[in-house]
Amino acid sequence: MRLVHSLSIAAALFVALTTPALAGGVYLGGGVGSAYIEDSSGNPSGATFDESSTAYRLFGGYRFDAIPLVKLSGELGYRDLGNPSAGSQGYELSGFDYSALAGIALGPVEVYARLGAVQYQLEKTSTGATTEFDGTAPLYGIGASFKLFGLGVRGEYEVMDVDELEKSDSVWVSIFYEFF
Repeated sequence: MRLVHSLSIAAALFVALTTPALAGGVYLGGGVGSAYIEDSSGNPSGATFDESSTAYRLFGGYRFDAIPLVKLSGELGYRDLGNPSAGSQGYELSGFDYSALAGIALGPVEVYARLGAVQYQLEKTSTGATTEFDGTAPLYGIGASFKLFGLGVRGEYEVMDVDELEKSDSVWVSIFYEFF
């Protein structure tokens, strides 16, 4: 009987001590930002394109907090990088993304890196002619967040390495809520 009592106490202590460390949760959020697209002679008109546009995104994910201080998340989202244009040239870039986030948290502040991919759709328009592309592009970036009582704000810099563009990067400010 004493052995059962000791094992019960040990099991209760194990659950009590490890559950907060393993706690994680589902989170949902959205953000706005500035998307920058640069393209050179590969665009339809042959002229250099270098413009930015207002962008938005929606995302959801799950946080795995298995190791103290280390934060790991899996995230899915949708992003629309707006419609940057100049003269008769215009670009539209959007897509669904999936990524892993790994970071270090000190209290309510977290610094992290992102690595994933985007299933994108790209339209290049020049003097009325539109060329469409789609594919998968690597997605990577860095960010920082601040969270209290499940509500958080984060800032990020991300790069989408789209083959049909010279450069595509974004700066984001997002809000999110993590369910406990």
